[in-house]
Amino acid sequence: MPISFGSSEGSGSSLFIRANLPQNRWWVKTEAGDENIDMSRGFAMDIKNVTFGWLMIDIGVRDWQPWPSPSEQIARPSENHKQGFEVDCWLGDGRQASFSGNSYGLGQFIARVYNDAEASPDFASKIPVVQVTSSTPIVIGKGTSYDVGFSIAKWINKPENGAEVAAPVAAPITAPAPAPAAAPASETEFGF
Repeated sequence: MPISFGSSEGSGSSLFIRANLPQNRWWVKTEAGDENIDMSRGFAMDIKNVTFGWLMIDIGVRDWQPWPSPSEQIARPSENHKQGFEVDCWLGDGRQASFSGNSYGLGQFIARVYNDAEASPDFASKIPVVQVTSSTPIVIGKGTSYDVGFSIAKWINKPENGAEVAAPVAAPITAPAPAPAAAPASETEFGF
């Protein structure tokens, strides 16, 4: 497979979700700059397909070494690598973004989102829209971490190419469906 340099082609999204837990600030890094995430809308997360691995983050360096599965770790590449995660997400306007981290607080957040989502019957076929509600300092050992409060606002079909995938239809519709009401001006076509 050919390689390219300086292009996001083939590497998934060029948008990255970031969080500052002490300030409970969530934003998206884009090529044009940072954009705050409106948590009243939240963001959709493909939590069912989250991957775990070793992640090293330093100034100008990000080294991600995924594990074959959560129960099958590979050897830790260096002392600077920490347990981390990576998950595909979508913003309210349909743009795809990647979310990853290796801090204790973000790792616990991802584990709780997964466990809460897995308990829902929607887990098998949809993805949750997550709204972060708080970030509370907690003492872990001799340091401070953060407990991220959240809610699952709703479930949506997994987006493809910036659009929500329609749920499969069980049987053909024989009568015409009524026209949907117009969405409020503040709501995007993506729908959350």
